[in-house]
Amino acid sequence: MKYLSLLIALSLLGAACGSGEPDARPDDSPQVLAAAVLELITENHTFGDGPPPFTEYLIQSSLDPFAGNPTGDGGAEARQLTEKERAAIELAVEPFGPVRWIDDPGDFQTEDLAPTIEGAVIIGVGEASFDGDDALVPVSLWCGGLCGTWLTYRLTLSDDGWDVAGTEGPIAVS
Repeated sequence: MKYLSLLIALSLLGAACGSGEPDARPDDSPQVLAAAVLELITENHTFGDGPPPFTEYLIQSSLDPFAGNPTGDGGAEARQLTEKERAAIELAVEPFGPVRWIDDPGDFQTEDLAPTIEGAVIIGVGEASFDGDDALVPVSLWCGGLCGTWLTYRLTLSDDGWDVAGTEGPIAVS
């Protein structure tokens, strides 16, 4: 009987600790997306050390199915960013320059793939996926035919919020 009680207690403890399924943290999505975009424009903007050189930020208003992978299949229609996600991203980016929300990045590219607004950059962010206190966020930055980057950030939850711990998977740079 002792062993049966121990087995039941361990089973209940395992159930209380979680099913092994990734956590859905919809309330954290705005902070995670904003932290990833901030890291992209301040650290991985493709212009070396120093502040981002862009004069305007053209941010896709829908999740970018190519964020993190420029050669991906693009998947199905991506959902619109929520108002909370847009507000968090805008708050993170505004100290570096004006933000303009765009629906189709192709409408803002010249024939040689540069943004139609001189000095601007096109930013895309993909759907965040959560697993406990970690999240993965694919992002992209496009400033011309030979000026772009696609990568996925791993973020971890700390007492101060979501922090970028590094990248995961391939990184593409043009």
